[in-house]
Amino acid sequence: MGTLNADVAVVGAGTAGLNARREVEKRGGRAVLVESGPYGTTCARVGCMPAKLLIAAAEAAHALEHAPLFGVHPGDRRIDGRAVMKRVRRERDRFAGAVVEETEAIPAGQRLRGRARFVGPTALAVDGRVRTYGELPGRRPQDMAEAPGA
Repeated sequence: MGTLNADVAVVGAGTAGLNARREVEKRGGRAVLVESGPYGTTCARVGCMPAKLLIAAAEAAHALEHAPLFGVHPGDRRIDGRAVMKRVRRERDRFAGAVVEETEAIPAGQRLRGRARFVGPTALAVDGRVRTYGELPGRRPQDMAEAPGA
């Protein structure tokens, strides 16, 4: 079983995990990022962003429905569900793609794929293969945890 030493192991490559990793590096620490699922953040892939795009389409349809109240008569109103979903998928792929590129730009030795499990106060096992240790001489874990917004 290989060992990888780091100041902080960040579990999850979502928005918070990527930001936490950046904060560790800003403070001169070494972070390792552990992710078991697809890169691209849940928000960008299947959560907030696609939902907001669907809400925007619904709001546009709603505005058309109420436009005559303002003297605006848009004519034949039709919702093309396929076109709406095509736009949602295109934008989702663009949003998630940017995050995937950012994540994959992290050096391979600082990104691990797999499920993390605590096996001690300063150790994680990642899919039973790799242990990450978060203790360096002269450094306390709370030194890293005092990041703004933490």
